[in-house]
Amino acid sequence: MSRTLRIPEDVQIKLEQEGLKIDVPAGGNAVHTVILPRGSRDEAQGQKLLQDLRRYPRDLAEFIDKGPEALRSSFKRLDIVPPWRSGTTKKSQYEPHDVLAMAYADVVWERDPSLQLELLGWTREALIAAVWEAWEQAAPLPNADAALLKAAGQLDAATRGTTSEGPSTAEWLAEMAEQGRLHLPGPQFHDVVIGLQIVDPGSNTDIGASLADETGSLLPGVPGAAKGHSLVAAQVSLRAEELAAPLRNRLTTDRKS
Repeated sequence: MSRTLRIPEDVQIKLEQEGLKIDVPAGGNAVHTVILPRGSRDEAQGQKLLQDLRRYPRDLAEFIDKGPEALRSSFKRLDIVPPWRSGTTKKSQYEPHDVLAMAYADVVWERDPSLQLELLGWTREALIAAVWEAWEQAAPLPNADAALLKAAGQLDAATRGTTSEGPSTAEWLAEMAEQGRLHLPGPQFHDVVIGLQIVDPGSNTDIGASLADETGSLLPGVPGAAKGHSLVAAQVSLRAEELAAPLRNRLTTDRKS
């Protein structure tokens, strides 16, 4: 594919339902119209992109945050090519205007990650949902509501004396997400117990190990969840030590005086 090919102004390229439509002038008022069909999300390249995002949650997070532009590195790493370049049709079967139209389409393909995604049969929302579904199928929960409550330390409903104290966890999460208030504690999480302990700064105690295991159980099937939690916990610990050092030194000085 050529990145230096210039597309003439009189060449019209438009993405339509059936595929990428290219109108190539053929002299006079004649126009050769070539339609390069879309790929399918079920085909090899569409599945290749899905499996890649499934293995790399960080790339998925960037895709969710920034949109198709974040997929540039994935396309290069996976060597994904346009659907019209992944088929088995021999070049000898193409007419000259077909070859030229594909060359123009190659240029447009490389410039626009959104176009790449659509031509592979995906929308942004569908691809994200497919990754979530793949993770869920890899580690299904018989009762996701109960698993979430258990992982959060919630007491069983029977021990609280009633089963109708409020909305289900799923309903509460949906309502909080809609209101942008997921960062606030909810009524079903008052029984979460947080334990704090004093750790000698010079010790080799891994204070994040047990928490990392718990994070892994909260996000089953998500690669790197526990490791990511450990990295965050380590950075928080280091920052806390930096903030505490001046106060600790001041207390030591006061005691000596």
